[in-house]
Amino acid sequence: MKPAVEAAVAEIRAGLPGHEVCLKPDSDGGAYVIVEGAEIGHHFAPATTWVGFQITWAYPDADVYPHFIDPALRYIGQGDAPNHHAEGNLPKAMTRDATMPGFGLAAMQVSRVSRHRNAATDSALHKLVRIIEFLASR
Repeated sequence: MKPAVEAAVAEIRAGLPGHEVCLKPDSDGGAYVIVEGAEIGHHFAPATTWVGFQITWAYPDADVYPHFIDPALRYIGQGDAPNHHAEGNLPKAMTRDATMPGFGLAAMQVSRVSRHRNAATDSALHKLVRIIEFLASR
C-alpha cells in the first residue's frame, strides 16, 4: 500500500476505536476496507452495519467513493424511498444488488460523491463519518 493509504487506514482505526477494521490491499497501492459495527440509527433494521469502500492509489487526491453496506438492512424510516426493490425500498442515493469490491460480499451501494472535496482536509475517515451521518438522517 502507498504511504497515504496506510495513513488513511491508521486514521480510521484511531478515529473509530472499538470498531473492527478489515483490510485487503489492492494491486495498485490502495486498499479495500470494511469497518464493522457502524451505528446508522433507527431508520434501518438492524441499526448497525458494516461499511465498506476502496481507498485508491490516488488518495488523497481521489474521493473515497462509493460506499457499501450490508444488504440485509431494511429501511423502516418514514422518509421518501424512491428506489423500489422487492427486498425493500430505499432512500435516494442507495441501491441494492451491488458487490463490495475486494471482499466479494453482496452489498447495497451508498452513492455520496464529494464534488467539492479538499484533499488537504477531506480524509477517508471524514467521508466515512459523513456516510454514517447520511444514513442516520434518512
